[in-house]
Order: sequence, then structure tokens, then C-alpha cells
Amino acid sequence: MLVGALAFVALLSPQVSVAPAAAQLRSVTALRARLAILELDFAEATSLLEGAGNEADFIVERARLALYRGDCDGAAALLDRSDLREHDGAAALEPIAVGCARATAAAVMRKDPRGVVARFQDGADAVLFPVLADAALEMRETLARELGARLPDPIFIDMTRDQLSLAALSGLPEKAAKTTGTVAVAKWGRVLLLSPRATRHGYGWLDTLAHEMTHLVLSMATRDRAPLWLQEGVAKRQEIRWRKRHPFDGVPAADDIASAGIDLGLGLPLTGLGPSIAMLPSAEKAMVAFAQVSSFVAYWVEQSGEAALPKLLVAMRDATPGSDVAEAIKTVSGVSLEDWDARWRAALKATPRTMPEELMGGHGRPTRAVLGFRDAAKKRRLSELLLARGHAEAARIEAERALTSAPADAGVRCVLSDALLGVGRRDAAMQLVVSPKDIRSPTARWWSLHALYAGGEALPNARTLAIGNDPYDPHVSCEELPAGQLPLDAIRKELCIAARRRPWQ
Repeated sequence: MLVGALAFVALLSPQVSVAPAAAQLRSVTALRARLAILELDFAEATSLLEGAGNEADFIVERARLALYRGDCDGAAALLDRSDLREHDGAAALEPIAVGCARATAAAVMRKDPRGVVARFQDGADAVLFPVLADAALEMRETLARELGARLPDPIFIDMTRDQLSLAALSGLPEKAAKTTGTVAVAKWGRVLLLSPRATRHGYGWLDTLAHEMTHLVLSMATRDRAPLWLQEGVAKRQEIRWRKRHPFDGVPAADDIASAGIDLGLGLPLTGLGPSIAMLPSAEKAMVAFAQVSSFVAYWVEQSGEAALPKLLVAMRDATPGSDVAEAIKTVSGVSLEDWDARWRAALKATPRTMPEELMGGHGRPTRAVLGFRDAAKKRRLSELLLARGHAEAARIEAERALTSAPADAGVRCVLSDALLGVGRRDAAMQLVVSPKDIRSPTARWWSLHALYAGGEALPNARTLAIGNDPYDPHVSCEELPAGQLPLDAIRKELCIAARRRPWQ
């Protein structure tokens, strides 16, 4: 998802297979424990490791289990042994455990008895927990129904205050996280999620949660055998299926971005994405990669049927050592991955497509629309500053100029709506945010104003969608109420108070 930020899994554990020789019993036991951890069967992993010795393989798997359970200090202590310095597994886990322990030293824990545990690096974010828990539980049931695998209790979620901490907890290099705009990672059996206040206007943090929970299900259901392209393609498909669809879902179309990206030389083979989309050299390449895998998976499911996806996960889980996703796809669908790839690319070329504006910035001469958005952004900011200083009429003039340059920009419409309200033109202010046909992509504020002015005609879940994008905007969390008034709902009331307090500034 590229809406000012990208969200995706960063690193996938390597595929493992069981050693065949009975003489390697200890290695097999450690490997069985590893498989149990990957399947999030912590009880089985604990049982296997409790009776094991203190050999390096067992220590490493105990540390891995501790990380999956969120016990970073315990994992770091286990790995702090000189005799583990040469062990590959320990060398990979030790910096993660230490970074995690440091980043979560003063974290605040929240638990929901229905099966959600969240750890907030900054206690001020704990106000989001009721919304986070409700969404996570809904997402789990949707994923179980559509993918045939259910995340066990509890669902673990960590919310960090910045990308540095996100990198420390996940093992993703900070530079890569910043280059591609990473806001979430699925790793260590949990979702690692950036606080929505870490970006100026928030981001789609609830849909991002669904995306990352999909990664957890895929890793669990396939014993971490799902390749990167399948992981990302399925996660993009599932990230919006937990909620009711709205007219802006799928805009811009993944098919359009994939096709245009391939034509521009930004595309990659499905199997050539590297260890992570987060490691790609630019946000544009990451966007195109997301679009490619999303488009391909959607095409494959459409052609093979909805039941094919859960069957594919089972086939991958039960595959013999050494087999890959290509064999599983052929087993499930009767067609090779190579042929599916060729069919998909032919289908993309068969339909004429326009260049998405998201790809225009660095390729060729910017379109009039792109130039208009740049001009509008400057005028919009000036209008915001004027409004903040009480100059509603001057703000209206600048916002109307911005709207002329970018008539479909939701942010411009919201600023102009505020300015019009400030000069007493409520009816005109309402008309700017009522129709979804007037904009290309909504913002959190647009959803909030739409819910207020459209009333019973508002799109479904408009207020929830507003919260799901920018809960720390006081207008959004306070349901557009004037200062001194609070929402009646207890959860929204606490959000409103937190947003108005803005403790991070």
C-alpha cells in the first residue's frame, strides 16, 4: 500500500527440512522445535526443548522461542555465551534480541481476554488498544475463513514510536526501512507496527495490521515456505477484506501500476524480488513490486477459484523437502508457475492502460495533473497556516486557488471546507466532501468530514476509516466537535482527549 508509506514483511525465515539420519537425533529435535515455533505451536516447542540439553542448537531455539513470546531480555540472556559466537543461528538472533530488549525496556503492555496482547513502546499509544484489538480479532476470523488457517491466542502486536525502533525489533536495516517507507513488519510471530503519529498525517494502520497478520498466517500455515512474492501478493489481497469495501479500494489499480512499471523498466521477475521488498533501492521499485505480486495473485485466484488459495498453503506445508511453490501451484491448479506468469503478463498487455500518476514523478515530463498537485500543495499549506491564525477569508482564497489546480485532491477540499465554514458558508463547505466521485483518494480528514456532512448517506464505516488512518488528528478522533465537547463513545472520548493533548510535541 503506498499512501505516504509502505507496509510489508521485511525478512522471512529460511525453509528448513528434517535431517534424515537417526544418529542426528539432537539436531532433529531442535529442528522439530523450530518447526513448532514457525507454526506458532509454543506448547509443543516448549515440550521439545524442556527435555533437551544445553547444546548450541537447543540454546538457539530456546532463544528463538523467547523472541516469539516477546521475551527479548530472556532471549538476549540465553545468547550471551562465548561458545555461541561461531553458531550461525546465534549470530543472526543475538543482535535482534539485544535491540528488542533495548527498544522495549519501558514498554506498556495491554491484554484483551479475547486473545490480543499489545506492547506499546510509548505508553501514550496505549489509548489505541481497544481499536487495535477489535480490528485484530475481526481480521483473524476473516483470515481463518478465507485462508483456512487461524492464528492462535494471543495475537502479539508491538507498536513502536519510530523506524529506528522498528528496525531494532525486526532486524530490518534502518536505511532500508527509510528508503522504502516501511511502517510495519511481520516477524517473530508478531506484528511490529509503527505508531500512526510517527507520520504527519498518519497512515492506514489498521489495513496495515491486516496485511501483516496475513504474513503471520502464511508463515504459520506453510511452515515459512511461502516465497516473498506469494507472501506479499496474498497480503495485499487480504489487507482490505476484513472490512466493508469502499469506492477507493484498488485505486490506483495494481494492474495499471504493474503494467506501467514493467514498461518503465521498474518491474522484476516474481522470483527475483530478493530477500525483502523493503530492501529494494527505491520506493518506486517497491510500489511496482507490490503491484506485480498483487496483480498476479489476484489473477491466479480469479482463474483458479477461491478454494485454490487455502489448498495451495496446505500443499506447501505438506510438500516433501526440497520442493518449492512452483510444484505446489502445479499440483493445485494443473498449470506450471511459468505458464501462469506468461498468461498473467499477456492479460496485462491485452488491456490498454494509462500511466498512474504515482509513477510520473521521476519518469518523463510530469503531467499537468502532477504539476497541479505540486502547486496545490503549496497553496493548501498556506491556507492551513492562515486558518490557524484566524484569517478564514484569506485562507478561503488560497484554498480555492489550490482547488483549481487539483480539484480531486481530498486534502485541499478539506482545507477549503474549513475555510468556508469559517466565513459562514456551511452549505458550500458540506458540498465539498459529500460525494466520493469528486476525489481520487480520501484522507482521514475527508472521511471524518464526509461522516459529519453526509449523515445517513455517508459511506459505510466512514468514522472507523478516519480513525484507521489518522487517530491523532483531533478533528478525526473528536468527530469534528468543537473544543470543550467530547464524543459520547468512551473509546472515542479517550482518543479525542489524547489527540487534543498531543503529548509527543
